[in-house]
Amino acid sequence: MTLIDVHRHLWGFDWFPPSHLTTFTAEAIARRTGRTVEQVLERIRQSPTMDESGDGAVEEMAVYGIDHSVIQVLDWGMAYGPEEDNQLPVEEFHRRSYAAVARHPGKLWAMCGVDARRPRAAAFLEECVRDYGAVGWKVYPPNGYQASDERLFPMYEKAQELDVPVLIHTGGNIWAWPEWVELVARRYPGLRILMGHAGAARAPFETGAYWRGLEAAQGKRNVWLDLCDWQALGAVEDHNLPQLMRVLRVFLDVMGADRVVWGSDLPQTGVGSTARARTKRFADIALELPAWGARYGIPFTEEEREGLCHQAARQAFSNVDFDAANP
Repeated sequence: MTLIDVHRHLWGFDWFPPSHLTTFTAEAIARRTGRTVEQVLERIRQSPTMDESGDGAVEEMAVYGIDHSVIQVLDWGMAYGPEEDNQLPVEEFHRRSYAAVARHPGKLWAMCGVDARRPRAAAFLEECVRDYGAVGWKVYPPNGYQASDERLFPMYEKAQELDVPVLIHTGGNIWAWPEWVELVARRYPGLRILMGHAGAARAPFETGAYWRGLEAAQGKRNVWLDLCDWQALGAVEDHNLPQLMRVLRVFLDVMGADRVVWGSDLPQTGVGSTARARTKRFADIALELPAWGARYGIPFTEEEREGLCHQAARQAFSNVDFDAANP
């Protein structure tokens, strides 16, 4: 069974604004562990997470049984402006991402993640698709805009012109409500849209935040629900597995097997890490969906398993021939 991860990351330590890793990650870890922020930052710098080459990501994909991964390149800089921007120019960390893809043909693919508020953003998206083989555009509203912001309209129109999908992060704050994505789907019915996290980003699985994503997406034949990172939200914990099976059953009933896609949302993780163990279980659930459902009295078909694992992703990324790319 082929498994396509539609939502993965590669990071380099200097791909972020100078204060990003401090405020977003290091300060919280320092409080929890008693280390200094500087010590935490150095550990992050040396960690497997900072894997510009993609080598570690591909090795880890084999652990999970993932055949293809789509890298979501992300431009954080304008969220911190005008005082600071990414340490590397946006063109450079995109170039490095595409170099990693070229290093692993048939395994890695990459999006363009340029912030729509940058000058020449639409032109840059076209260059990424034309010159580097970018397979879509990543939209990250938590950086300070709604998906339905009119400043994004030229980007959606360019993506539609180039016949590439957009993946829009949803969940986590008011900028990223799924309802804004629904407005985009209505305005651009010919644009293929993946709703990242299905509206559940950063929300514990028990909150049921994913229902808002389903409500916004239902009836939109141009929207796919992306279940990435659900393993980190607690969905695969033993006590939540019965509910996860029920949620998957409802998602597939409402959207159809061709409109729900699987993803990890991970950079490379360390051997033996909690993140790796959770993701392994999440991948196993997708790959063996009928068997997992049977444990909890929830029936799933082989067609639904194939849809979740790869067929829905192939439709969302209809511009990509994953099979021809196999080395």
